[in-house]
Amino acid sequence: MPDAAYHLGPELDRAVNRMDFFRLFKALVINQNFLYFVLSEVSGDDEGVNLLSPHALHNLPDSSLGKTNGKSVGAADPVVLRSKLATAPFFMDLLAQPSDLVGAGNARSAIAVPLHTVAARRYCLVMFGDAGEPDRGELALIALDAALIFQRYYEVILSLDSITGLNDREIQIVRWTSEGKTSAEIAIILGLSEHTVNSYIAAVLRKLHVVNRAQMVASALRSGLIA
Repeated sequence: MPDAAYHLGPELDRAVNRMDFFRLFKALVINQNFLYFVLSEVSGDDEGVNLLSPHALHNLPDSSLGKTNGKSVGAADPVVLRSKLATAPFFMDLLAQPSDLVGAGNARSAIAVPLHTVAARRYCLVMFGDAGEPDRGELALIALDAALIFQRYYEVILSLDSITGLNDREIQIVRWTSEGKTSAEIAIILGLSEHTVNSYIAAVLRKLHVVNRAQMVASALRSGLIA
């Protein structure tokens, strides 16, 4: 394991959108000799982890998503359950406690770092791979790096999402609209009616104080709501 904090340079200050933070977390994971990561909110006792949430970041390959089908992991999953209870970073042996987050993948271990926003929302960064258990000093450095990146992520992404008032579904629809999808196509993708999609879009236009979809996408890009 490395013996020095990693992300203290200009890359952190230059991060302004979700792709930038995806790269930062991925670099942190690789620096710690792990392969994959999941950053997600961990909320109520009965709620699992939603990998499709606009606020979730992960680099799990399709072949490693296992029982999740790329969507969500139940609250009873051992990694999810322990992440809800933990207040300090921890190591897990996945051979002893298999997780649906990696499913059929070859990850043998995980390190999880609980993270919190000033609004008391709980998040957790989980790294998966084959690395051995770190000592307390190494684990503290990993937690420091994760906290530094997450603090910046909160400042430029999560807090802004809160200010705009867009919920997860509305951000999903803005993202699909930015990729050129019509209301009918978005409805099929998300399992909604076309009328419901149009209602969401109308609500987003009001919240962002714009008058059409082009302005909606441009505003979302400028604010970092979508990358």
